[in-house]
Amino acid sequence: MKKYFYISLLLVSNALAQSVSFSGGANCFLGSLQKEIEPAPYLGAGFELELSYYTIGYSHATFSYLKLKKNRDFHGLYQFLGRAGIETSEHLFEFASIGVGISLATVRGNAATPAAENYMLNTSESNFGWNARLKINILKMEKFTVGTLFYYDKILTLPNSSHLLQGGMFVGI
Repeated sequence: MKKYFYISLLLVSNALAQSVSFSGGANCFLGSLQKEIEPAPYLGAGFELELSYYTIGYSHATFSYLKLKKNRDFHGLYQFLGRAGIETSEHLFEFASIGVGISLATVRGNAATPAAENYMLNTSESNFGWNARLKINILKMEKFTVGTLFYYDKILTLPNSSHLLQGGMFVGI
């Protein structure tokens, strides 16, 4: 029953959206995570809804499979990153928009050894944070838009916050 609720919620939110987009690009971890995780590709999808003449609400989700540089207890990590926020509309800047929002990062380890059972990553770990967004429209046609999309996420983890930069291309319908 719970699964059908989430599927219904997704379908309703997409029906109300004014723009649906699909994206792909690269993850680049900053700070201490740069030593632990290799850069990896991501795939994403999102939608936008005009809130006012000057603002747009956005929701965006990405999935990545991350490879670890040092830890051999895991083959890799599954990362899901969900975002929601508000950005400037095209009425302010014709080809670019900037935004800010909240992020939810969920990471789950793909165990390689029995010792992986001792890690919290074996079950799942979720943390909240905030994000900054820069969207640049490169090609805008009547039916679709192609452009670049950059996110900076600061995920509030302990003992130090995690920093992630995602950059890639999107196609919006």
